[in-house]
Amino acid sequence: MRSLFLALLLILPSGKAAGPEAGWQMLKSLTGEWHAVTGEGKDMSMSYQVISNGSAVMETLKAPDGSPFMVTVYHQDGDALMATHYCAAGNQPRMRAEPPAAGPKRIVFRFLDITNLKSPGTAHIRHLTLTLDDASHMTQEWTSREGGKDVKMIFRLTRSAGK
Repeated sequence: MRSLFLALLLILPSGKAAGPEAGWQMLKSLTGEWHAVTGEGKDMSMSYQVISNGSAVMETLKAPDGSPFMVTVYHQDGDALMATHYCAAGNQPRMRAEPPAAGPKRIVFRFLDITNLKSPGTAHIRHLTLTLDDASHMTQEWTSREGGKDVKMIFRLTRSAGK
């Protein structure tokens, strides 16, 4: 009965943050294969798996055109969620999300810091928003910065059959 009550607290609208556990459960629910077509008409796929004895979720972006794989690892950090993006550009931005205010369907990660950035003007990821539209559809909005200008890339992903 207690676990049912806690689950209801996470999903009932209250106007307050849903808490870090709701966002963490959303990330874990992404486990499996996802597919999207980029704005340039190229196929891409992402896979999600829970790793490290349940303490992290690994996202692997794969492009069939031979582009390098990229990995983003998500984990909890107290009351926040963290994302470290291992970019094909060779840098590693870290982003932090506070508990999701919009409920457990949307997580907004904001730039915290970065390693291996050649210069402040070098292209790098700054923000990431994950929105679980429903159990089979997700929208990702990546914001990168180059030369002081922000550029958004939006991917609409569909869960592959089998999950």
